[in-house]
Order: sequence, then C-alpha cells, then structure tokens
Amino acid sequence: MFISEVKKSLALLPLFKKVVIGVSGGADSVALAHILKELGYEIIIAHLNHGFRDKESDGDEKFVKDLAQKWKVPFITCTVKIPKEGNLENKSRIIRYQFLERVRKAQKAKFIAVAHHADDQIETILMHIKRGAGLRGMCGMRLRKDKIIRPLLMVKKDELLTHLRKNKLTYRTDKTNFDLNFERNFVRHVVLKNMGDNLEKFEQKILSLSLASQVKLEKLEKRAKKWTKGNITNRTFDKVTFLKLPGGVQSEVIFQLIGYQDIYSHHIQEIKDLIDKGATGKQKKAGHYTFCIEYDKIRFYEGVKTTVILKKRKLTKRTIKWGNFKIKYTGSDKIYVRQWKPGDKFRPSGMKGHKKLQDFFVDAKIPQSERQKVPIIVDGKGVILVVSDMRFSEKGKSLTN
Repeated sequence: MFISEVKKSLALLPLFKKVVIGVSGGADSVALAHILKELGYEIIIAHLNHGFRDKESDGDEKFVKDLAQKWKVPFITCTVKIPKEGNLENKSRIIRYQFLERVRKAQKAKFIAVAHHADDQIETILMHIKRGAGLRGMCGMRLRKDKIIRPLLMVKKDELLTHLRKNKLTYRTDKTNFDLNFERNFVRHVVLKNMGDNLEKFEQKILSLSLASQVKLEKLEKRAKKWTKGNITNRTFDKVTFLKLPGGVQSEVIFQLIGYQDIYSHHIQEIKDLIDKGATGKQKKAGHYTFCIEYDKIRFYEGVKTTVILKKRKLTKRTIKWGNFKIKYTGSDKIYVRQWKPGDKFRPSGMKGHKKLQDFFVDAKIPQSERQKVPIIVDGKGVILVVSDMRFSEKGKSLTN
C-alpha cells in the first residue's frame, strides 16, 4: 500500500531522475529517502543543522551522514544559528528551504523532495483554519509547488513506520516534536488526540476537503492568470474591470500579484475592500506589496514608495531630459525646471485668479505617485510659467511668442 501510493504520486509529476532530499534524520525523511533510492532515483541527501538541541543536533547530522555513506549517496550539510526571538517555526522553514534550493541548483537536480505526509497535511489545514484560511488555506500542501515535491502526501504516518520496521531502518527522534509551545505539536498531540474514536473519520473528511478545494482552486488560478495577462500593464489595472470579476477570482488575482508567503484571507480582503471603497490616494500594504488607488486605476508596487528627487535645473538652448520628458528652450531669459512642491500656486492662462497646483493635478487626474515627476518651469523669481506640457500660466504665455 505504501509503495503503490508513492508511485501514484510520482506518476503525477514530470519525469525526473536526480532529486535532493531534505533529511532530518527523523522517521519521515528516512523513509522518503529509502523509498526513492529503492525506486531507482539518483538521490542527494541534504541536512540542515540548526543547532536547536546542541549535541543532539550534532548527533542528527552524524546519523544522516553515516546513512548517506552506508547507501553510498552524496551528502551535503550546513550549520546555521537561528535567532530564537519571533516566529521560530517560520524562520526555520524559510532558512531550510533556502538551503535546499542552493543544494538543488549546485547539484543540477530537478526537484527537492520533502517528507510531508497525510498526517502533516491534516495538521496544516487545521492550523490554516485557526488563522482564518480561505480556499487556498483549505487546500493545504500540494504534491508539487515549484521545485518542491511531496511524494508521501497521501501516505499515513503509520504506514511510514511499518515500512521502516520491515526494512529494519533506524531513525532519530527529535524531542522538540513534543514541545507544545510549537503550534503544530499542539494540534498533533492535543487537538487531534482528543478526537478519540472519531479521529479516523474526521481526518478523512479533512483530506477530502483538501482535494475538493484543490480542484476548485486550479480553476480559479487559470482564470486569474488569464485575466492578469490581459489586464495588467506596468503594475496597473482598471478598477471597474477588476470589480466585475467574481470574488474568488479577485482574491486569486491579488494572491498571484503579491505571492503566497505568509498571506492570509484577511490580508486579501483588506485589499479587495480598498479597491472597492477606497478614495484616490488611499493605499494598503499586504506582504511586500502596496496597493494604491489612483482615480479609476489601481497601482501596486513593491516595498515603500519612494520619489526620485530631481534637482532644480537651469534651462538652456539645448534639449534636456526630465524623467520621461524632453524640454528645449530657445529664449534668452533665465528660466528653470523643478519638481512640484506643496503649496505651489499659478495663474493658468485665460484665468483671472490663481489655482493651487495640487487642485490642478486633481482636475487633470494626475495620480499622487506621478506628480513629483511632472516638470514645473519657473522664472528666476520662482513664478510658475508652465506645468509640463499641460498648461501655461498667464505670465508663461510669452514663451510661446
């Protein structure tokens, strides 16, 4: 049963020969490495020593190294120190996958195999539900995510242990797996254990829910990718067009734009609410990206928006560049080009009174993110003569003569 389930999972993946396997020394990863070796794959064993348990961690490393030597397969290790403040589980996961990816590239392997199994999947989904999971959270882990594969995802823990016993394979036990301060351990040893006789049926329902969610999500992903490809240019898309999409597709579009790492349904809902109800200039950060309302457009950008400061420049008879503008002046008076400054006013040609430049930008629907890029032409006293190629001031009309 164990081998047939693994073969079924492998048959769903693209063909590969060489694979890096993350081996901690525990039962799950030892079983994974053994079965892939027995099935004829060229395996590279990679072990990350995070030093959480001092001498025991060093013992894990030696155990895995000895195992690799016994099997006559390549062994690669790395020792790191992870700061213990903050979310230790999350930090460990990120560093572990970074290490495995470095090994994969160096070894020119197609995939990284990790030993998550059906019990892990159930625990993961319950943790997602606790945090407020959307459809993606209900899917749990997938058989393949980019270069990561999980051949044991449909195999129960008991089956892994039976395989180890039959093949007389030893493994290490990590005592931190029983530390209830870790969320996963609490779910495993407290929440699920208290299900009693109902546990088996409950687990099957969770796994069925996961599969159904994955089918639905795959459809949403395809529709979202198609919309994104046809509707987003320079990280900008039309607000009205986006709001016509079904809610599930909207969520998936945002997920695909900002990535999936540590993003939950409430983050996505906040962005959707911003797009639906936010006024021009309002913005919201999710993950590493910020979304901003710019009239009927939505712009998103990575990190914190910064403005390129262009120094005041004297205009000469030769053409100069100002951002995306080319400016040429053939007159004899000294005039200059600079950025807009808060409080700027000018008297538009044909008008009797003055107008705040900020109000002019609003009327012209110039987004806040673009206003610092607009060239403002002034005379030696700082009086505005021209606003980009949009409007001369009353005084600036003389430049056209």
